[in-house]
Amino acid sequence: MTDLLAQPAFTIPHGAHFDLQGLVGTRLRKNVDQWLLTAPQANPAMLQMFRDRDRKPRRDLVPWAGEFAGKYLTSAVLALRLSSDGRLQPMVDSFVEDLIATQDTDGYLGPAPHDQRLIGTTLAGDWLWDIWGHYHCMLGLLLYFRETGNPSALQACRKGADLLCRRFLQDEEKVISAKAEEMNMAVAHVLCLLYEETGESDYLSLARVIEKEWQMPPAGDYVRAALQGMDFYQLPKPRWESLHDIQAIVELYYITGDPQYRIAFEHLWHSMVRTDRHNSGGFSSGEAAVGSPYDPRAIETCCSIAWLALSVDMLRLTGDSRVADEIELSTFNAILGAQHPSGRWWTYNTPMDGVRKASAHEIVFQSREGSPELNCCSVNGPRGLGMVSEWAVMQCSGGLVVNYYGPGTMTAPLSSGPLITLQQKTQYPQDGHVELMVRTERPVKFDLRLRIPGWSAETQVWVNRVERRPAPAGHYLSLEREWKTGDTVDIVFDLSPHVWPGECEATGKVSIYRGPLLLVYDRLFNPLDPVQLPAVSARNIRRMVVDAAVENEAAWVHGVIDCEGPHELVLIDFASAGATGTPYQSWIPAVDLKGSEREALRISPFYAPFSGERKESITH
Repeated sequence: MTDLLAQPAFTIPHGAHFDLQGLVGTRLRKNVDQWLLTAPQANPAMLQMFRDRDRKPRRDLVPWAGEFAGKYLTSAVLALRLSSDGRLQPMVDSFVEDLIATQDTDGYLGPAPHDQRLIGTTLAGDWLWDIWGHYHCMLGLLLYFRETGNPSALQACRKGADLLCRRFLQDEEKVISAKAEEMNMAVAHVLCLLYEETGESDYLSLARVIEKEWQMPPAGDYVRAALQGMDFYQLPKPRWESLHDIQAIVELYYITGDPQYRIAFEHLWHSMVRTDRHNSGGFSSGEAAVGSPYDPRAIETCCSIAWLALSVDMLRLTGDSRVADEIELSTFNAILGAQHPSGRWWTYNTPMDGVRKASAHEIVFQSREGSPELNCCSVNGPRGLGMVSEWAVMQCSGGLVVNYYGPGTMTAPLSSGPLITLQQKTQYPQDGHVELMVRTERPVKFDLRLRIPGWSAETQVWVNRVERRPAPAGHYLSLEREWKTGDTVDIVFDLSPHVWPGECEATGKVSIYRGPLLLVYDRLFNPLDPVQLPAVSARNIRRMVVDAAVENEAAWVHGVIDCEGPHELVLIDFASAGATGTPYQSWIPAVDLKGSEREALRISPFYAPFSGERKESITH
């Protein structure tokens, strides 16, 4: 691999193994069994459209049809790290073999006919997102190579990149000429990753050419605008696809060492948290950043996946535990909320208030012959679960970082070589007590860093049940010592409620959290309909009683709040809400949230005061 001039604070450990149990483990297994293993057979046109590209009659494709195979492969490769299902590896191997077999001799890897490749239009005359499709296929192949070492996958990825270099570097044709700028220019990200893997200078050269084209209207101008202090929603291209362009910026920082890239990347990430990350951890409104977390337009699953990927990059870069808090918020709420508990389908829109609809129904216009279930979100949503493998446990200088809490085991190597197994006995996030047991190949000194969430005001930590350690919220607790098999760490998190007071469309309402879980009203658990909801008060919220022992598995937690008048309100976790098609609300009517009553409540660290600006967004 190429030597980098700058290094991340954390790295994703190669060769890590996971056996996650509990509620998240169940969702992971259902994702594999009900979607990843069945999708290629149920939707054979995912690859057949590549084989048919020069056949007549021409297929009537959506502009982004070439992304489906790559997004599916990326999701499946990440799931390999988390799954013990023996059926998954051979299925992914077969899928990769079939995908590579569709690649043309010149390296083309997509569904467009010869005269429309890379820069062309659909039958309806819409601009193809063909380079965007290559981005996702190349990313999936590169991740598969890194996971398995299969040289054919790297060769296919390089052939795709070589084609792009011949077309847009040697022939001096411009990527911006392909239109759909934020989509097609995102290929700069995988070009940077491929340069880091191979050292091939052409890949970096093309990424730098695309960087210059970012400055050409109507492209996104990401670096210059960020260095001028503009928020992401104020940029020329604030759609969610631009987040994959922005992923290239942090890779350019590692490659060049130029701090301007780091400054731009961090600024854009922080601006998104402040203006467009919703109470559920979902990102965007109507498929773009608009400058308001209260905007009620659709929160697309693909947008939240891109936000999660960008946040993993931010965590790698900075080693800031507050970024890991954001990743946990998005995963436990927006991502798991987008997946039906059965694992059979994903949403397109996972609203703050509303109902859950299968993406195959809500954006059915993307379905085609041979691919009735395929759409951008159905293939992309599972990536959000797979990304747990990228942030749950990470390597830092001299040790390991624990970001994920939940029952199960995580095994990862230290950078110095020895394997460390961390077993958690817990019901987190339903319960705040985590017992972490260490197993080592031999006694070894290393730094075990534990994420102490910003929402846990008073966290208690003991090593081997006798040595108590202070654990300030919003930081990592460093436990550097010689560790041996049998050592334990007990952590007790503060799960008292914290709130996000609403503004704008949510004025007079409040979002209530217990730990990382957003609690919501669901009609299934309440006799009152949404229009009849009573108001909660600060006193009600502080006295909320939460029951995590849910026998019917219809929800992870129940919270019961006494309300004004002879009513009580049952709140459940956002990830379970709306699973039966019932309406739900995450913004709850509230009273007495000013003055001394408000001061007695804990304001959630996820809340940021509204800036007062917003921008219109445009959907597909």
